[in-house]
Parts: sequence; C-alpha cells; structure tokens
Amino acid sequence: MSNLFVRVNEKQYGPFSRQEMRGMFRQGKFSANDMIWHEEQDQWVEAGTLRDSTWLFDDEQSAQESKQRVIAVAGGKGGVGKTVITASLGVGLASLGYQVVMVDADLGGANLHTVMGILEPVRTFFDYYSTQVDSLNDVVLETPVKNLGLISGACGTLGLANPKYYQKQKFIRELRTVPSDFLLLDLGAGSSYNVIDFFLAADEGILVTNPEPMAVQECFNFIKICLMRKLKLAFKQHVKVMAVIDSDDLSRPGRIETPMLQVLEKVRDADPTAGGLMEEVLDAFHPRLIVNMIDNPEDEKEGWAIQTAAAELLNIDVEFLGCVSADQTVRQAVRELRPFLLHNPKGKAAQDLAKLINVKLLGKSNLKNFFDKRKLKKSLLNMQSGMPGTNLREHAPICSSKCFYWGDCDFQNGGQLCPVRHVEVMFKT
Repeated sequence: MSNLFVRVNEKQYGPFSRQEMRGMFRQGKFSANDMIWHEEQDQWVEAGTLRDSTWLFDDEQSAQESKQRVIAVAGGKGGVGKTVITASLGVGLASLGYQVVMVDADLGGANLHTVMGILEPVRTFFDYYSTQVDSLNDVVLETPVKNLGLISGACGTLGLANPKYYQKQKFIRELRTVPSDFLLLDLGAGSSYNVIDFFLAADEGILVTNPEPMAVQECFNFIKICLMRKLKLAFKQHVKVMAVIDSDDLSRPGRIETPMLQVLEKVRDADPTAGGLMEEVLDAFHPRLIVNMIDNPEDEKEGWAIQTAAAELLNIDVEFLGCVSADQTVRQAVRELRPFLLHNPKGKAAQDLAKLINVKLLGKSNLKNFFDKRKLKKSLLNMQSGMPGTNLREHAPICSSKCFYWGDCDFQNGGQLCPVRHVEVMFKT
C-alpha cells in the first residue's frame, strides 16, 4: 500500500501518506476499527483486519519499512539546476555505500541519463510501460558509479507524459519494490499535476530553487499548490470542507488573503473531525529546500524567507537544508556529461553538497560530518578516474546548411549542447 483512502464516521478522506496515517493513529484520529479502501478487494475493510496494514499499528514493522527512502526532487521553475543536483545527490549517497536508484520521472522530457554520460539508454521506462519487460528491476541501468542505478524516462513517448492519478500511485508503489536504500525521483519542472502528485507520493520532497526573484516566487507557489492539491484530494468528498477551502481562494495566484491557520479554524467550526484530520495533513507536510547557485552569503536569506512565509501563510514547516554555491566547474561538468560532485570533488559546489548530504540528509553530527566528508572526497577522487569522459564535439551531428538551426547554432556559440543532438538517434538508418 502507498497513499490510502480512509473512512471515519461514515465520511471518506484521503489519500493520506503512511506518515500521516501513523500520526492520525497515534493521536486517536484513526483506529483499527475505522475503514481503509482496499484496491485489490475493491471494497472498504476494517484497518485492523488487513495483514498489510500492520505497519500502521506495529512500531517494529514501521521501523523496518522506513529503511527505504523515496525522495522526490522538484523545482517550481526550469533552469534552477534540479537534475544536476539530483545526479550529484545520487553519486554522493552511492559513494558512501548506500544502494541508490535514480528515477527520471520527467516522463515528457527525460534527460537525467545525459547528466550521467549515457547518451542512448538501452532500456527506459517505456519498456516496462509497454510490457516488454516484467519488472521495473529489468529497466534499472548500471551507471559508471558503483551502487548507483538509473531508471531512464521515456522522453517523447505518446501516452506516458500525462498518466492518470491512479497510474502515478501505482508507479510509486511498484518503485518501492526496487531494492535500494534511496530512490531519487527527478521530477519535471513547473507545477503540473504530474509533478505535484509524484512530489506528494514520495516519502520526502526536496525543492530546488536559485536566489533569483522569479525562481523564489515560483518555489513558494509550488509549495502552496502542493498543499492545496493535498487538501483538495483529502477532502474532495466533504462538501463543507471544500466550501471553506474554495471560498478563501487559496488556490488562486497572487497574494494570500487568508492565512491557512484561519482556514483551519473555519474547518474545525464546520466539522471538528475534519478539522483534526486537516491539522494532521498540515503537520505531516514537510517539504525541504535547497537554494542553488548562490553568489554571496546574502543569497542564503532567500531560503529563510521562503521558510518564514510558508510558516506564517500556509502553517507548514519547510526545512531549509542549505545552499550550494555558484561554481564554474559545475557548468564544465554539465558540458562533459558528468555529475559535478564527481567532476570536481574539491570544488565549492561539491563541498556544499557533501555537507548537505552528511548533515541534513543523513543526520550526522558536525564531528562525524568532518570525517565522513574526508571519506566521501577520497571515495569520489578514486571513482573519478573510472567515470568515462565525453567529448561532445566528437558526438555532435555534422554541421550543414540542411540543419534548421543553420546560422544560429547554440552548440558552436557558447559551447552549449546542440539543440537537435538529442533527436539524432531518431534519424539513424
């Protein structure tokens, strides 16, 4: 089971994550006598009678299941370095001995494989979607990094870019069967339903932004839209609660007129049970934040600003993980199709991310972080020689007047990737 629908006092709520369900149970808002929707049986059943719901009532089972962490990485705006950060997060965790699988969940524009130096994936999610293979394990690609696997997206495949809600939930459930300590989901940019639903279905969600005003605004908007999506899904069967949420126009763009705390009070007045469940949803929603490409220490304030605004206006706790410095070697790594953590482990950006991984993601003390950073750097330097380099100019299409970018070619102007290079394989005979 992944996200669940429940019925309390003959009213339906959900879907709720496992974390939210456990919180509701501990606070007495949900019991073993209440109902859970069982998809396979296609009916409501008592929670206490389900063998696969023991994680809800058994602390030992809960601890066992929490060993695998599904982390979604998103960005409210394109160009903030989301995919580049995801690749280096995977490299960092794998180099510390964890089994990591990265998943390119941008089903309409997959490109995580290129950051890893894989130009043409031999298998993609399409092979599983089209039943050419039996299991998601069959489409996990090996990468040049030990302990690090990759499930490549199916870029440009009709029918995959816009899966239905139940298909996304099923995808997450099946991903959990892939053996790993960490599953990293690289989501598409923006705030489409696909991105939002994958972000909410993961165990943890990390937002990446840069300190530019537009990116900061879109980052906060992403958090707000996620929360509204979560609340509307949870209470879509509850007319009174939906009336309160819709009347305050929280989902409209622009300034928030009514803080979420006031909305919560209105819901409590309309239905105390629903108010208690809404409070649990707010308490359990803990998005995390990385501010990328900072040029000076003042840029760090943008992260604290987002955290403060979310607390005051949305009544939720956004955990600010920290910043990653602007670093010219990151651009060089992207051009050479290599994760920047592996390209230059001694660089400023790599050091920032290494500290973030050790202290924030793995929860290590400062002293433990000092020694583990040295261990991580040594491991990365040893792995660096095994990562094949890629000379883009040798792999680029031959320039000619037949190219529709002739005369305005980004590949030759500035050293960027050729705009048509990624479709080259489609024209091979």
